[in-house]
Amino acid sequence: MLLPAGVQLQLPRPKTFLGLMSLQSGAEMIALSFVFNKATGLYGLLAILTGFHLSALQLSMYIYSVVALGIIAYCLPHIRKQTPFQNLAFAWLYIVDTVINTAYTTVFAVSWYLASGRTGGPTPPESADTGVSPSAFMKAIDTTASTSFIVLFSLIRIYFVLVIMAYAQQVMVQYRDGRQQGWGEDPELAGKPFAEGTGEGEGYKGKIGRAMLSVGRGYWLGGQKQDDEWAKNVRSKFRSHKVASA
Repeated sequence: MLLPAGVQLQLPRPKTFLGLMSLQSGAEMIALSFVFNKATGLYGLLAILTGFHLSALQLSMYIYSVVALGIIAYCLPHIRKQTPFQNLAFAWLYIVDTVINTAYTTVFAVSWYLASGRTGGPTPPESADTGVSPSAFMKAIDTTASTSFIVLFSLIRIYFVLVIMAYAQQVMVQYRDGRQQGWGEDPELAGKPFAEGTGEGEGYKGKIGRAMLSVGRGYWLGGQKQDDEWAKNVRSKFRSHKVASA
């Protein structure tokens, strides 16, 4: 999503997880639940060896789950270490997974609804009082309950997305501020994580990191306009110090 110049992405930013623990602990718990969820992909693929038939949709979901499991296994140890690249990657993985998971859930729900309509058997006589058959009434209850659960879990998932994004932002801002305070060799690049010419900007990590930051950069770095002004002040003080030393 590209935003007009000067417009920054503003999202709710949880400060704690459920008001009970830090964002880091919450991110770790969400990551672990993500691992258990995606581990089902392995069992799904192993089911093929037993002769179990999988549809193309099920097979694609299990293959995706295994790929996602590999990515989260790579990122998980770095949540506690607060490594910028891996935490930003996990945030993007969780965002993309939420979209994909919603799409799969919608397709499976629609397929189930259509299948239940085709295999519902003979329609019993309608009730004399309501004009609605018992099977249609029960189907309406099942559909309402299923829809309610889907909506509830979707709201929980959105909250988890906000937690993961807030923690990734916290990690990125702390890392950027640390570099601006002396970690970076070049003051011009101090406020630009994954920039070319920096250590973390080299190789595939640098390219992927710059791509991840290119969308919603103002959010990930806590407000790009203020950051640029801060960086200008740092460069000005740095240059003044060099002149004074000379």
